[in-house]
Amino acid sequence: MGRRFSKEWLAVALWITAIFAAIPFVRTLREAFAVRWPVELLAFAVMAIVAAAAAMTLVASQRHRHSIPWANVAWLSGIAVVLVVWTRSLMGQPEEAVHFLEYGVLGVLLFRALRLHIPDPGVFVAGALLGTIVGTVDEILQWMVPSRYWDFRDLVLNGGASVLVQIAVWRVAPKPTSRVGPSTLRLLVRLAAAEVLILTICLAATPQRLGALARSLPFLEPLAASDDVMCEYGFLHTLDEKTTFRSRLSRGDLLDQDLRRSVEAAAVVEKSRGRHGQSLREVPPAVDPFVYEIRVHLFARNRNLAEARRHAEGTRAHRRSMTVAARENRILEQVFGTTLSRSTQSWSDRQRGAVESAGDPDARFVSRVAGHLITAVSEPRLRFLMLAALVLLVAGEVVLSRSLRRSIRE
Repeated sequence: MGRRFSKEWLAVALWITAIFAAIPFVRTLREAFAVRWPVELLAFAVMAIVAAAAAMTLVASQRHRHSIPWANVAWLSGIAVVLVVWTRSLMGQPEEAVHFLEYGVLGVLLFRALRLHIPDPGVFVAGALLGTIVGTVDEILQWMVPSRYWDFRDLVLNGGASVLVQIAVWRVAPKPTSRVGPSTLRLLVRLAAAEVLILTICLAATPQRLGALARSLPFLEPLAASDDVMCEYGFLHTLDEKTTFRSRLSRGDLLDQDLRRSVEAAAVVEKSRGRHGQSLREVPPAVDPFVYEIRVHLFARNRNLAEARRHAEGTRAHRRSMTVAARENRILEQVFGTTLSRSTQSWSDRQRGAVESAGDPDARFVSRVAGHLITAVSEPRLRFLMLAALVLLVAGEVVLSRSLRRSIRE
């Protein structure tokens, strides 16, 4: 048992090490792949692997049990369909689908290791929680590595794969005979508390807070100065019934700064023309969100207009890019209008009309500018909810620990 225990956990440790060690090289590998083949092949490969894994699991289960309950077939097929559909939704960034493979394998390895000392159904929950914790640490390490970025969506991918794999294992693995005991409950509470604590710290890592900490802790300066943001809060603004966008500023602040700072902001916009990436690093969003955001909206408008011109008129790609360009211009004119009019980047009525007529006037559009901003809940309320959850989990751990000590004495 001891050798097997060590072997299973060694496999877990080696796989986690491989996931973390690959972080600095993923972008290089993706670019090398894209030079030789269409990057969409990554997503199709993930779909094929998911389908093959589900089929092989069913075949192996049939050989072991001589029959497969229809419920297991339905569950495994449903999980495979969910992963395939989810992968299909990532075609814009197909390399993200590789998360499903990384954390799918990790989920199986965690189950094999955890079942050696968790003899009840809590083993599946523990596997899902541990996989989610590893996935969160993975994102933190990415945030600290140059050219890699923190993304809450990747947390969902990692955690989702961990949960789905544990559900699949629950359906096909031999069922634990013991009931969930206090010791298992205490472990689950501790794992959940660890994940909540990590997320609470991440949700507090705003650029302003990191900048303040860097003044006292110089080793944090590279993270504070980075253009990759772990967490920012803002507002979701509705421009009209079909157009919305996010901003770090309220609508009133946006309009006020557009009136007061139009000359200064227009000069910065003109100076940054043709040097988008460099200019954004010179004035990060934490220092001047108004100027930062107008430049990003301008870049999104101009880039999509250029992209549209690469496609034949009337094609789907041309219409899609024209729609984005038209809506970004609408945001610029209605929110940053005074500043825009003082620059050389405002469109004439003729150009505006041509772009809008080439787009889809009925499409619903949410600008991707500042798309990472948390707008559904304010930072104070979210912090309160996270801390309340942490307090409840700690209280639950105390109760379970007392119960275990009482049962041991008896």
